[in-house]
Parts: sequence; structure tokens; C-alpha cells
Amino acid sequence: MIVKKYLVTDIKEAFEKIRVELGKDAVILSTRKVKKGGFLGIGAKTYLEVTAAVEEKKTPQTEEKGQIYKLQEILSKTKQPQQSTEDLTELKRMMLELKSMVASQRANEPQWVQDLRKALEKQDVDEEITEKVIEYAKVKYQELDFGNENTRLILSEMFLPFMNTSIPEMKGKVLFVGPTGVGKTTTLAKLAAKLKLNDHKRVGIITLDTYRIAAVDQLKTYAMLLDVPIRVAYTPKEAKLEVEALSDYDVILIDSAGRSQKNELHMTEIKAMAEVVDPDLVFLIIGMQYRAEDVREIADRFSIVSPTHVVLSKMDETSSYGHFVNVPTFLNVPIAYVTNGQRVPDDIMEANSRELAVLLAREVLKNARSGK
Repeated sequence: MIVKKYLVTDIKEAFEKIRVELGKDAVILSTRKVKKGGFLGIGAKTYLEVTAAVEEKKTPQTEEKGQIYKLQEILSKTKQPQQSTEDLTELKRMMLELKSMVASQRANEPQWVQDLRKALEKQDVDEEITEKVIEYAKVKYQELDFGNENTRLILSEMFLPFMNTSIPEMKGKVLFVGPTGVGKTTTLAKLAAKLKLNDHKRVGIITLDTYRIAAVDQLKTYAMLLDVPIRVAYTPKEAKLEVEALSDYDVILIDSAGRSQKNELHMTEIKAMAEVVDPDLVFLIIGMQYRAEDVREIADRFSIVSPTHVVLSKMDETSSYGHFVNVPTFLNVPIAYVTNGQRVPDDIMEANSRELAVLLAREVLKNARSGK
């Protein structure tokens, strides 16, 4: 057994050092406060002395890494033009072994860890984030009591590092992009009403969504009610001219057509339109009803238009709030707004990291208590 002592300022620093030097299978044997420095005891600083240990024998983690390296070697072989049946068979066998190993390790975890993992999966929290949250909980708290209401606050604090929210100053050209049916037009209308009625800004609207006649009519209705000008552009050249025509306005909100992230032609079109419009802000609208793997794909494909902010829509249509932490992680851009209904302009709220963390923690705790 390898035993090491660490002199740190807090448990978080100790956790990071232990993970790097001893690995995730290390255990903390003891902690105590010690004073160092100063003169005759005066001016000494208080530190935390943490003693940790790990078995010298080959750990499951090491075995798993070895398996992964072997798996990667086989994968590299399968990329060659000529693949052998033996390689493919070995690849399948390795994948099954890895799945079996992970399942076996998790079956031996404490019940509270299993319940927490299920609860995070239920909320569709990304697997990598899930494991980081669980590891932190193991080290910082050793055990979580889901029957204690204070656990909700503990969970919300653990989610905060993964949150990223920011409300931009709405000025210049603002482009709205996203997949079909996520609520781009309604979101634009909500923000147009807020800017005109609450912020008293001069707002203009341009729609590039000429594929759906209903979308143009919908925006024209909102524009008429708000008494703001609306322009329709059918080509990139027209879009440029319409932007120039509204250049005296404080904010120009530009609605684009919904585009499937799986369609290369659609992605090329939206990129060309964005280059012509040259927006100051790009809002990527993502529906909260999507699965985490879909959100990752959307984030990857729409990165070609360089989103500056995300709007999470349709919160009222789901009880899974994992995207509060998933989206900032996948995209590395902040969440600006969350929409939770169809009413214009009421059903939209500014994103606040602490409030979103509390909402996610509430649902995770509810799922953990039920054990489902």
C-alpha cells in the first residue's frame, strides 16, 4: 500500500492532488488541521493535513485503461481499408468486456451512489458530468442523505461549476438559429416585446424563414401589435440590403429558417446567410426536450455560425433539466434565456446560474428519493 500525506489549504486541493498522484481508487485515511509558519506561534497559518492511501496491486482502473488502450489499437486497425474478421470479432469482445467491467464495478457501489447516478441519468445529465459530480460527493461528503432537505442545497452547489449564464446587452444585429420546431420565432417575438415595451428600444425585425409561410405571417402579426417594422429577405443579397435599411434601429432581430443539423445543405445555407448578415450576437435555440446526445450533435453542427449565447426553449414540455449543465459544457457559451411556454412576452426568463442549479437539484433529489 502507498501512503502519502498532503499539506493543503482545503479538501478540494487535496482531492485534486490525490487524483493526480494516486489515482481515483485512493482513499482518504485521515484529515487534521495543522499550523505552519509564524514566529513562536504568532502569525502561523492553518493548513489541512490529509493522509491518503492506495493499494499497490493492479487496480480495476489500471485494468480498464489497459483494456481501453487495447480497444484503441483494434479500432485503429479497423480504419484500414482491409479489415479482418478476427479484428472485428476482437473489437466486439472487448466492448462487451468493458461494459461488463463497468457494470460490475457499479453494482458494488454504495446504495446512495447508485441512487444518485440513476437520478442524474433520469435528468439526462451528461455521463462525464455525472461521474465528476459523484466523485466530488464521495470525497467532500463521503455520503449523501437524500431524506435530508439540506441535500438539495449541497447538490445545487455541486452543479454550479458546470453552469454558465450571461445576459448580453441587446444591440446591433441579433441572429436566431436552431433546428426546426424549437421556437425561434416565438422566442424572437418575446424578446422584441421586452426590448420595445420594457427597454424602450427601437426594434426592427427581419425574417429569413421564407420556407414556412406561417412563420412570416406569425412575425407580421407580432410586428403589427408591437408597432415595429418587419422585412422579409429571400436571398443573402436581399438580407444584406434589408439589414442596411434598418441600420438606424437600436436592435435588429433576425429570424432564420429552422435547419436540421443532419442536413449538410441546410448547414451550408445558414452559414452563408450568417456571413452576409454579420451579426453582433448569435442566439442558438435548443429545445429542452432533446436528448443529451442530440444536444451534443446540435452544438457541434451549429458551431459553424459561432453562437455567442444559447436560449433553452420548451422547459414546460419536459421534467428533465440536465441541459442546464450539459449545454454550457458542450458549447462553451453561456445560457442567456430559458422559455417555458407560448405566451408572448411572459413565458421567458433571464438565465441565472444559481436559480437553474436549484431547479436541477430539486428534480435530482426527487428522483434519488424515489430510487427510480
